[in-house]
Parts: sequence; structure tokens; C-alpha cells
Amino acid sequence: MAHHTLNDFIAALEQAGELRRIPASVNPALEIAEITDRIMKQPGGGPALLFEQTGTAFPVLINAMGSNK
Repeated sequence: MAHHTLNDFIAALEQAGELRRIPASVNPALEIAEITDRIMKQPGGGPALLFEQTGTAFPVLINAMGSNK
């Protein structure tokens, strides 16, 4: 399936149960790497993570291609 925008891809990940939204405020310099490291070490590579409150103007999508699913 082709995804024409990043938002399309995020929606597909969410629909497949392969996305976890992180609504809490996180420090992009310190916390995102630590949280992602723990998730990526799960069997199968873990889900994609969407950090919604990063203290910047942009959310951060990470581990989007971290599993074969």
C-alpha cells in the first residue's frame, strides 16, 4: 500500500496497532532517546512512537520502521 504523506503513514501505523502516541511532555534531548531505546529492545522491534509534546513546534515520530509488521 502506498502512503502519499507522512500523516497517511502514521494513520496506517495506528490502524494496524503499530503506533503508540506519547501525549506527555518530553525533553527531546534527554527523554526521547531513553524511551525509544527501551521500546526498540522489545521482541520484534516494538511499535512506532509519536511524541506529541516535545517542547518544540513539531511532534517526533520515531521507530516508524522498527518492526517487520
